[in-house]
Amino acid sequence: MAGQGSSAFGGCVVTGWDLKPQGIEQVLRTTGGTASRFEVHAKAFGEHLTSAAAHAGTVSAEGGGGGGGEGGKAPQGGLVALALSQYAEHATRDLQYIAARAGRSLQGAVDATTAYLDGDQVMAARAQRRALAEPRVDLPGVGQA
Repeated sequence: MAGQGSSAFGGCVVTGWDLKPQGIEQVLRTTGGTASRFEVHAKAFGEHLTSAAAHAGTVSAEGGGGGGGEGGKAPQGGLVALALSQYAEHATRDLQYIAARAGRSLQGAVDATTAYLDGDQVMAARAQRRALAEPRVDLPGVGQA
């Protein structure tokens, strides 16, 4: 969105916008297509982390690692598996935030452009400010005992 004049920041009304709807539509289509693949990549990321943790093996006091557990049974996981699971929990939160931020930004661009095309610059500025607000990401089960 090309703009001139005042900005929507600090509560100012945006004036002098010079939007090219066809260009905005193309950017939103391209960005939306890229963002839609984000879920597929995030799922694959989680599957790879789970696989890595399952195959990480253990470190035992007898030396060696990654072999088997007691009595030839498969081990429950070791330090590497624990570290990977903790990393996955943190990374999942970050990935969900990025997805939420991208979605909000795209929707804000659509709302602001629509309001602008409808001739409501105050509404366009409001839509732009809402798009810049922090998204809330709730993970099921996180923080519950």
